[in-house]
Amino acid sequence: MLEEYEYTEPSRKRVYVLLLLLVLLAGIAIFVAFRTAGLKGVLASPDKQSDANAATVAAASSPPAVQPDGTSRDPDKPPAEAKEPPKPVEEPNEQKPTDPNDPNDKRPLRPAHKHPAFTQRAAERARMVDWQIEGRGIKDPNVLMAMRVVPRHAFIPQTEDRYAYADRPLPIGNDQTISQPYIVAFMTETLRLDPNSIVLEIGTGSGYQAAVCAEICRQVYTIEIVEELAKAATKRLKELGYPNVSVKAGDGYFGWPEHAPFDAIIGTAAAGRIPEPLIQQLKPGGTMILPYSDRDGLQYLLLIAKDQKGNLRKSTVMPVRFVPMTGEVQKPQAESNK
Repeated sequence: MLEEYEYTEPSRKRVYVLLLLLVLLAGIAIFVAFRTAGLKGVLASPDKQSDANAATVAAASSPPAVQPDGTSRDPDKPPAEAKEPPKPVEEPNEQKPTDPNDPNDKRPLRPAHKHPAFTQRAAERARMVDWQIEGRGIKDPNVLMAMRVVPRHAFIPQTEDRYAYADRPLPIGNDQTISQPYIVAFMTETLRLDPNSIVLEIGTGSGYQAAVCAEICRQVYTIEIVEELAKAATKRLKELGYPNVSVKAGDGYFGWPEHAPFDAIIGTAAAGRIPEPLIQQLKPGGTMILPYSDRDGLQYLLLIAKDQKGNLRKSTVMPVRFVPMTGEVQKPQAESNK
């Protein structure tokens, strides 16, 4: 018969304490094992592992290398060759200083468009072109551009300012007028101007027609028989920045032989006959348009084309009403030929 063994109270306590210590030791051993294994994984290959977020932050926070010309470069790449500083942006029509005595300088002079008048009333000019000019059949893009650019209000007296972009001629003093915008555009389109054209205008008036032509062609020579108007137009065109317009006070009947021949000739005063000097100064292949007044006093635009052999082809275009041309043309033809 087995004897029943009973543990005393102190013996039980010692067993419980030992069991608790064993559990704690086992837990510590497990913790240390996992900790050591994690550190070894991180430290095993430090050169091959990186934190992607840390790399992104570093790249964003570190400024790019900057070269002396202000451009950034990759620090791992060799420095690129130094670039020239950017050239300043120039106005399309801005003229560089030229030496008037330099015969090799063939650059054409162009309007500068720096005068405040060019930015004034632009919306009115746009409506004028849309309704009065393009809306009535004018298609040449150069003519439409010129009519949108040239400030017509700068060519008329202040008393007529509110009518500057109306479809009508306006008085400019000395019994002369500025033509209605549509007629200016129509006559200009008929000449078929290009950037190399040299134009002669008979009857400067306010200078508006000359300015429109100057926006398209290389050079405009314009003659005004009323000296007061010639002086005013010279000053006005200079202030507006038209270096490619030359004004002369004189009788347009004789033209401007020093600058002939001309690719195109435009007249803005009605004559009862065609001045012979103008026909002579028109280049073969050139075109002339001017208001012609018949014996009954009726006026119409007369278009004259000269072919390469010097033969003339004349055609009437449309009825008009211009101020009469004065001076030599009013004399009898027999007397003028003397």
